[in-house]
Amino acid sequence: MYTIDNINLIFSLAGLGLLLVTILLFIDYLFLGRKYYTTYVHGFVWPILIAVTVGSVATTLFYSEYLGFIPCSLCWLQRIALYPQALFAIMAFQVKDTLQFPRYGMGLSIFGLIVAIYQYIYQMVPKEIATGILPCLADGSGDCTLKVMETFGFVTFPFLSAVTFAFLIVVYLNLRSTK
Repeated sequence: MYTIDNINLIFSLAGLGLLLVTILLFIDYLFLGRKYYTTYVHGFVWPILIAVTVGSVATTLFYSEYLGFIPCSLCWLQRIALYPQALFAIMAFQVKDTLQFPRYGMGLSIFGLIVAIYQYIYQMVPKEIATGILPCLADGSGDCTLKVMETFGFVTFPFLSAVTFAFLIVVYLNLRSTK
């Protein structure tokens, strides 16, 4: 049986791998004329998008519904930015929409990235300082400073969320550039 620490480690390692891929794809997009995207990713872009978005939705639901962690209001804002993308990715795959879907997905991902970075900073600043400077949208749900996961001293859920949104933005940029 997997313990929560083992599950957190697996997700953390996967997130760090996704961060590396995101950085490489962004460098490829900016400086290498999408050479590696076209060679290695383009043929699999739809399964990748569907796997990342649906997998992320499943992960958040696993932690909240199965393991019982209550999402805070900032987590809910990130979910609002993520959940529609899973459905949109499946629908866009059906019609091969490389124009409108990336536009909407990028808008949602930019919003989610901003919220994730905000929450990450909020969690990393000492609690005494954070509550006085950076407000959590205190609605009585979960605590925004609570670190459900903290692996390697810096990988938290908002970190993984930010990596996921950054990855989606880079893929959407590449997808929109596809002729």
